[in-house]
Amino acid sequence: MRQSYTIIKRIIELIILGAILCLSVSCSDNLPDGTVEDPNTGQPMIVGSIVLDDLKKEPFEEWYASGFQGYDVDFQLTSAIDDPNGYTYEVFLGTWCADSRREVPKIAKIFQTLDIAPENVQYVCVDRDKISPGDEHVGKDIRYVPTVIVTKNNEEIGRIVETPIGTIESDLLEINLGIAPTPNYAQ
Repeated sequence: MRQSYTIIKRIIELIILGAILCLSVSCSDNLPDGTVEDPNTGQPMIVGSIVLDDLKKEPFEEWYASGFQGYDVDFQLTSAIDDPNGYTYEVFLGTWCADSRREVPKIAKIFQTLDIAPENVQYVCVDRDKISPGDEHVGKDIRYVPTVIVTKNNEEIGRIVETPIGTIESDLLEINLGIAPTPNYAQ
């Protein structure tokens, strides 16, 4: 009788352990690819190239959605930008970074307003050392995030670093006009 009780108890323990493992796997399946633990906070962060839909998933969805929905694009400035699809844009960000959480939803909304084709924009999440696992950061001098690099014909023509000089729209317009503002923290 005692042996039967021990076996039943062990089976129940295994069932509970299996349920816990299944829950943890299904929860992690909802996280975007490239999600790792932030060594400073223990919270999830993404590293690597992403699509915007990755920021629309928990645990990033709340700050992304509120920043996107709460931002009013300056249509007067965006309408003055000539051929926004004539450029490519690289957006380096940190999902752990307050500046990225504030600015990237705005940038995404502006790009949507400008009807920039998704293939013209690359979003790259970096770790706290500003490194991406696919080496997208190499040669880009990413010191602060977010950093938006605007290129035309494979040549950088301007960038916005951490915060815009004016607004994101005005900085993009100046880059479009060929008078790129000197980015924050330029040497």
